[in-house]
Amino acid sequence: MYRSDEDIALLGELAAVLDQTVAAGGLTAGSYLVLRELVRADGPVAVVELAAALGADGDEVAGLAGRLVQDELAEVRPNGIAVTVPGRERASRLEDEANDAMRAYVMERPHSATVYGLVASMRAGRFTVEDLIEFISEGPTEDDDED
Repeated sequence: MYRSDEDIALLGELAAVLDQTVAAGGLTAGSYLVLRELVRADGPVAVVELAAALGADGDEVAGLAGRLVQDELAEVRPNGIAVTVPGRERASRLEDEANDAMRAYVMERPHSATVYGLVASMRAGRFTVEDLIEFISEGPTEDDDED
């Protein structure tokens, strides 16, 4: 999918909205990403596996997971780190709040074709926090018609 520099800028702005929502919910961006991975795993995960899934340094992920354990959002088990019920609830609440905040932010923007498409996708539930994180990690792309 082609994404212009303007598209990437808008995605960056949405990432800032996500960061603000996560911070208001008491987490850092990094701890939120670790928590999301734990929720996805639906069982204990070794720190090295978390680090690989996030493309991050193992020591950094261990520190972030340790903070989640201190906040009782995750727990240490013999075979790894697992999300707790309060952790699962917090992750779900933050994702809902972030999706609402991103939708509101986009509605306040000048309506270019990109924004119109994004609004339509958000209304249909086809653009979520998950999509935002994926698109940002991909970065700018080339136009498929430019060969």
